[in-house]
Amino acid sequence: MDKKRLTSSRKIDHLRICAEQEVERGWSGFEDIRLVHSALPECDLRRIDLSTRFLGHRLASPLFIAAMTGGHPDTTEVNRRLARAAERYGLGMCVGSQRAALEAPALYESFSVVRDEAPHAFLMANLGIVQLREHGLEWADRAVSMIDANAIAIHMNFLQEAI
Repeated sequence: MDKKRLTSSRKIDHLRICAEQEVERGWSGFEDIRLVHSALPECDLRRIDLSTRFLGHRLASPLFIAAMTGGHPDTTEVNRRLARAAERYGLGMCVGSQRAALEAPALYESFSVVRDEAPHAFLMANLGIVQLREHGLEWADRAVSMIDANAIAIHMNFLQEAI
């Protein structure tokens, strides 16, 4: 299998594993937190504002969709639905690593669909530091352009890249 197909194949594996297998999880720390109930009858719920500003953009909530999707034709619909949720609820969204589409432009749509579905959302491109080192700022520019992103996340996973 060539490098481009391997990258794309790994992208669909992310979704298959989560959908079909039991995924191990670590300790979250929430076990140490105890929430004390307070009815707060004096609180006016209409005055509670969850909105926040991030990199100069207003988000309806501090929640951010951090996806691992895109890069395989079967992930396009997942990104479409996540982008619709980001648009509807005023959330930010980061796509999965765009390496596969940069290696094989036929996969662009699996990412570009997010801007089509979320024209007003804060969108973040995503590229690995290894690809940035190997291909330079041109790939970062292409990743941002691919989804008309507001920002870019550079992910680092030394162990995975080394293996």
